[in-house]
Amino acid sequence: MSNQEPVAWKTLASSRVFRNRWIGVVVDEVELPDGKRYEYTRIEPAGVGVGVIGFNAAGEILLEREYRHGVGQVVWQVPGGLATPGEELQAAGLRELQEETGYAPAVVSDDTVTYLGMVWDNPGFGVACSHLYRVRGLELTANTARDHGEFVSLHWVAPAWLKEAVRAGEIKDRVVVAAVAYLLLRGEL
Repeated sequence: MSNQEPVAWKTLASSRVFRNRWIGVVVDEVELPDGKRYEYTRIEPAGVGVGVIGFNAAGEILLEREYRHGVGQVVWQVPGGLATPGEELQAAGLRELQEETGYAPAVVSDDTVTYLGMVWDNPGFGVACSHLYRVRGLELTANTARDHGEFVSLHWVAPAWLKEAVRAGEIKDRVVVAAVAYLLLRGEL
């Protein structure tokens, strides 16, 4: 076992092999610390992710259920999506919340909207990340404006139910799990 700190690999060449509206695939030729060459495939995200864990006045949490074709299952998740280029991340989170659910905080302030932190989606694949916000005081404000591929049901759940669903493995989505961890560490859940 080595205690030597890992060092960065040297990128010798990069080639984009695929790109669409959601994702890019790049193949890098890298030189490893031992001098050997290696072909590494990584994913370029289409943007920066945002996710919102929202609470109503009764303290219930707004979750979504959506079929996710990549895993072939209907999953529990929080409202979220990608920020548009140049869009402020908090504004992107609030926009995604309203578009997907029709809900928004009655007042936007430091008390009602709090940045929780950022998580890598999968650092082995690339730089994709999601920034998480906690929003309090959700009220129904507008109709939804979902993307054409979004078929979502909305559910208000108790904090105890959410914690148990994460603990039991019923909820596996990294953004939800991270939001629960951030809220627990802040003493808010």
